[in-house]
Amino acid sequence: MAIKLLEKPFFTASLICVFIFYSNVVRLPQRNRAHFLIPEEAVTGIKGEIISSPAKTQNGKYYACNFYLNAAEAKINGTKVQSRADGLLSVLIPTAIAEVYFPGKLYSAANKKGAFLYESGALYHFSGSIKGSAFILKSCSECTWKKGLFGKIDFFRALCRLQFKRLMYAWGSAGGLLLALLCGSREYLDPTVYSFFRTSGLSHIIALSGMHLSMFSSIALFFGSRFGRKKLTFIIRIIALILFVWFAGFSPSLLRAFICSMLLLFAAVAGVKNPDMLLILCFSFLLQCIISPSDLQNAGFMLSYGALSGILITSRYLTKIIMKVFPPYFSTSISASCGAQIFTAPISLGLFGTFSPIGVIATVFVSPLITIYIYSGLILIILSLIIPGIYSYSAIFLSIEYNFIKGIVAVFSRFPVLSFGE
Repeated sequence: MAIKLLEKPFFTASLICVFIFYSNVVRLPQRNRAHFLIPEEAVTGIKGEIISSPAKTQNGKYYACNFYLNAAEAKINGTKVQSRADGLLSVLIPTAIAEVYFPGKLYSAANKKGAFLYESGALYHFSGSIKGSAFILKSCSECTWKKGLFGKIDFFRALCRLQFKRLMYAWGSAGGLLLALLCGSREYLDPTVYSFFRTSGLSHIIALSGMHLSMFSSIALFFGSRFGRKKLTFIIRIIALILFVWFAGFSPSLLRAFICSMLLLFAAVAGVKNPDMLLILCFSFLLQCIISPSDLQNAGFMLSYGALSGILITSRYLTKIIMKVFPPYFSTSISASCGAQIFTAPISLGLFGTFSPIGVIATVFVSPLITIYIYSGLILIILSLIIPGIYSYSAIFLSIEYNFIKGIVAVFSRFPVLSFGE
């Protein structure tokens, strides 16, 4: 088996890259690292563009985003100095400032100094200071959207995401989970429920990934097939994938899923009936390393590729063993989950110091429930927009599903978690 895998050039190249990147044999230079013409420790303000959707940090104090620099400000010997700057810098936006327009989270303190919508694609003027590798924002004095078509598209996306948050907020905790699953925004996700998912080894279900993209691709395939034209179906599926990642925003795991999905679509158009999934995954890994090398140190990137590698390499052999004990459906699901856990366990222990063995079984039961939850949520959203009168009834139906999922995940969260060093 190992010899056959090594005969595949993309697999061998990926294996070599993994060894080089993660063994510290070669230290990768930081592409687009922030550069200032003034002393970094003296910086009091920055200008530039947010290029990633702000995401709430685990401690809940800030929203983190990537910021592309255009200029920087500083006070040197009592004189205000402004100079050019470029490169990427991580910016931490205090929660009270970032959530000023969010439903149910209006802060008067932020309103006194002006309120802005913080989304990717907009240009900002921030005041604050650099601590460690991040810029801690104190206030924002300016927010403008780029001129032209792309600026209008970015502004439209920001308004769509805000409106969607308002819609989900009205559905309470159930809407908070649906928002996290469809948009990647966890500000309305019940912290207790999120803790249940983490301790059950189910964090990957909440993270935007291939499961979400495949669902939207399947929806597009269903509607596209009604027209009976393969080319039109192909175009509809591509548009659906692009729209989803455009709305949700690229994350390392979602970028991986997008590349793999696009490769599979093009393989289908080319007439490839049984594409080599491991080959596609390896090609995606190499391509993503070129496009976004900073993703290499991201936990989602490592866990995403590790899980899929485990499934593709081991599940076929594990299925033959497990089928002797369980029915076909469960044996396939358990073998896939086992394969993913075998490869991600060392990564999880190395990054977080913990690992949840129960995730193998929990995934088999919870993943189908989440799929049903997303599909029913999308249907209810569409129906509620068409017939506003059923909005409140939709919330009741979604809450029933939510509480059932919450109860199942809570049960799995009670199982012991392995900790590094114990």
